[in-house]
Amino acid sequence: MKLLRTLYLAFLLLLPLTAMSQLFYTSDFIFNGGERQGGFSQPRMHIEGRELYVCTHHGLYAKDLSTNNNWQLVGFEDIPLQDYARRGNDILALRYNEGGGFLLLSHDGGQTYEDVTPDIFLYEKHDCIPCLVQHPTDPNTLLVSSIYWGIFLSTDFGNTWENLTEFIYGNRVASFIGFHPTRPNIIYNSGESSIFEGHISISYDNGQTWNDHGNSLGFPGDNCAHKPAFHHAHPDRWLVGGEGCVFLSEDNGQTWSCQNYWNDESHKAYWYFSAFDNEHPDTAYMVGSLGKNGQKDACVKIMCSTDAGRSWHPSQIMPSEKEYEMVNDLQQYHDTLIVYTESNVYFVSKEELVAKSVTSIRSPHKEDIKDTVYDLQGRQRKNLMHGIIIENGRKAIK
Repeated sequence: MKLLRTLYLAFLLLLPLTAMSQLFYTSDFIFNGGERQGGFSQPRMHIEGRELYVCTHHGLYAKDLSTNNNWQLVGFEDIPLQDYARRGNDILALRYNEGGGFLLLSHDGGQTYEDVTPDIFLYEKHDCIPCLVQHPTDPNTLLVSSIYWGIFLSTDFGNTWENLTEFIYGNRVASFIGFHPTRPNIIYNSGESSIFEGHISISYDNGQTWNDHGNSLGFPGDNCAHKPAFHHAHPDRWLVGGEGCVFLSEDNGQTWSCQNYWNDESHKAYWYFSAFDNEHPDTAYMVGSLGKNGQKDACVKIMCSTDAGRSWHPSQIMPSEKEYEMVNDLQQYHDTLIVYTESNVYFVSKEELVAKSVTSIRSPHKEDIKDTVYDLQGRQRKNLMHGIIIENGRKAIK
């Protein structure tokens, strides 16, 4: 009887091992729609209701996340899209290009469109617009960034533009601009300088004046500050991934601390995108990649924090056959993280990621094991009974 009980316990332990052996689940995207164009483009995703929209170099594709429906081309056929902003049926799309033809305006969801690129962006034949972002509450208010001309603001959905800065930090593949989601008078630009130092430039007055944070980020020398994330319950807390490091601010971007992981293989990556969990904001996620290096294959990495970004659990890895697998974007939909790379769009279960990162499965040879137990948000739990624990209508531990 004791042998049967031991075998049964071993079987139960193998179930989660099998389920967690694959963390990145492919969405069966039709083609490598996120592959870089000319080595530079980094197309984005948007979630509208239950629809996932993905910019590709063949147009705008969509998938219903509540069903198993296939991907559908919905607009801008054969146009290499970088990003878009929507206002009802109107879509202002950012096209990947050099020297012009950047902004395309459609009034029918992308079936027909016209070039509305301002003349100022046509003066430099090698100019590039890396970013187009939309105000979190006012769909008419937009930002774009130009490699040569800086950051521009529009309050009429791209009809007219005001120049806010004469330069931007970053390059064609690693430059980010945006609004603070709950304090949209705050605008940021993150990237790296011409001498490869990580920088975040922040305006607290709608772009009229700017505060530059360079060496104050705490990582001297070669680095880059990527796309920020903002804590929902504590909007003063900013999180930014870097090159082998994580930057954190607790005072609305005024001062920064740096966690240097460059010599820690379990945490090392070019961390491009960060997110605080929509329902449990003290759980945070970061996704990035590493290139092929000697005998080590290229890979996409994802890691999580269960203390609001102050420390990070070891990263989980998806190998890649490419020399370098660029990560284009990170979004979340309920209990799922959506990772867009050059090769595909992948779905990652938040529950599986936290469980795999935080807990370890032990051998069941002892009758009474005093292991540390964590819930699905990474919090240590004590005095537990057997079974599934439900708190506030949600599964906490199984």
